[in-house]
Amino acid sequence: MTITSKGSRQRSWVRGPRMGSSLCQQKPFLHAFVILLQSTLALGVLELQLDEGQPAGTIVGDISAGLPPGETASLYFISDHEGTGVGSDLNIDETTGIITTTRRLDREERDHYSFIAVTMTGTTIEVSITVNDINDHAPEFPKKKALLKIPEHTVVGTRFSLDPATDADKDQLTTQGYTIKEGNVGHMFKLENKRGANKVLYLDLVVSGLLDREKRSSYSLVIEAFDGGSPRRVGSMTLEVTVTDINDHAPVFNQSRYHAIISESLPQGSSILQVFAADEDEGDNGLVLYEINRRQSDPERYFVIDLKSGVITLNRPLDYELKRVHELVVQARDNASQPEVTNAFVTIHVRDFNDNQPTMTIIFLSEDGSPRISEGAQPGQYVARISVTDPDYGEYANVNVSLEGGDGKFALTTKDSIIYLIYVDQVLDREERDSYDLRVMATDSGTPPLRAESSFTIQVTDVNDNPPLFDQQAYKQTIPEVVYPGSFVLQVTARDKDQGPNGDVRYSLLKGKNSHSNWFSIDPITGIITTATALDFESEPAPSVTVIATDGGRPPLSSTAKVDIVVQDVNDNPPVFSRNFYNVSVKENTPAGTCFLE
Repeated sequence: MTITSKGSRQRSWVRGPRMGSSLCQQKPFLHAFVILLQSTLALGVLELQLDEGQPAGTIVGDISAGLPPGETASLYFISDHEGTGVGSDLNIDETTGIITTTRRLDREERDHYSFIAVTMTGTTIEVSITVNDINDHAPEFPKKKALLKIPEHTVVGTRFSLDPATDADKDQLTTQGYTIKEGNVGHMFKLENKRGANKVLYLDLVVSGLLDREKRSSYSLVIEAFDGGSPRRVGSMTLEVTVTDINDHAPVFNQSRYHAIISESLPQGSSILQVFAADEDEGDNGLVLYEINRRQSDPERYFVIDLKSGVITLNRPLDYELKRVHELVVQARDNASQPEVTNAFVTIHVRDFNDNQPTMTIIFLSEDGSPRISEGAQPGQYVARISVTDPDYGEYANVNVSLEGGDGKFALTTKDSIIYLIYVDQVLDREERDSYDLRVMATDSGTPPLRAESSFTIQVTDVNDNPPLFDQQAYKQTIPEVVYPGSFVLQVTARDKDQGPNGDVRYSLLKGKNSHSNWFSIDPITGIITTATALDFESEPAPSVTVIATDGGRPPLSSTAKVDIVVQDVNDNPPVFSRNFYNVSVKENTPAGTCFLE
């Protein structure tokens, strides 16, 4: 029903839960009550407070405390429940006016309740209940673990914003500060905070010391947020700080000057020595690259240096008579965008030694001059001729020639230590092995000795020393006598271990007076035997042929295999009497069963 106060305000009211009968049943009483309220309405205010978290059934207050002095009430009407929390969170005894909780109240869910109570005399009490905050929440960071990268040598005082902790409580019970509990080795960091307009306490990590990645590359900071409760609640997170590198170190050589002594005959591409420099930085800032300063040294490029390893190698032949000492300026630089550079000096002394190695000329004695020999070559047959010379004088000109490889099939001989001959020492078989790797080495008598070597492969060429061999010496096949000419009978296969034309197999049938070769034909390449004419079981039930397998050698080799064919009879002939008319006489009284005609 609608009640109008002295100030002509309209408010909506409903009866309390214990009014009893329905509105229709109480029409006379309610009508009188409305008239009374319109004439005597008074307004009272009751403000109550309650700490959140109290158990259900906790007394919040008494509505009667809001009545004007001297006034009492025995029944209260409560305003529309919707949205007031009455019934769901609060329970009101309409007879006593005692307000109690129906559950534990949570300020973070709802911090205020209000409703209007009306007495039977028309007095209205505006009841306001404030839910007080208690410290039931700890500050909480968005993440339990966070990552932060800070370059080394960052200016002291530089700030890095961190995600702040939030606390569902309010005022003094929300987040009040931060502290670093663990991991702040050397006190390199500190925390500063500032309250924002949204009451959030924002957090900055401030660099308070000189960061040096080469001394310490990471910090694991345990940051704690605390509120103003008593006892206070805390929340923490781990901040993993990685100190990133800057190019604050130059490469440092392990020695300022390097020395090497090499022979003038050192082969091109030989390693001479390795320089080494280290850079304490990391990544590209610590990646050391080497080069020879060509403006200051080695413009002729006798030497080169590996960019990454620092290995110096010979790039051109040396000559002791031309230059005996080489001075190199080697630079080590890092790979930063603005690299740091360090120099070292390398002194290389060239030593005069036996500087001419022997030379060999090999002539192979095959028809086309290639390294090959027939498998039919007899022991003692020459394969190659080797001539050896050495430009040096004296003992350096004495050359020893040796032969390696060949599994003992080849040997080396000489009469004058100038001309050497390689010859066959054992019988060869291409089917057993078709090539041999040989190495000829010529070594002079210098100190140290110089050596020349030559490696080559001798190919063993084929001779026709293997005939074709059939998979079977005898074949047998059964076919019906009614097959047509050209019908498949069977396929024979022969293999030849030789190669090329010597191993190329061709098939044919052996012709003969008593042979049935004219009944059949064979494909010379595939070995497929087919019928050449119609077969007749009555004429020959078991014909046979001999297959010849011949290779393409000169002269050719061959072998044979026998093929037996069984012809199956079919009913292809009607009975035939020996003559068309028979005349016979039979004596009377001939006993039954007596044969009188055949």
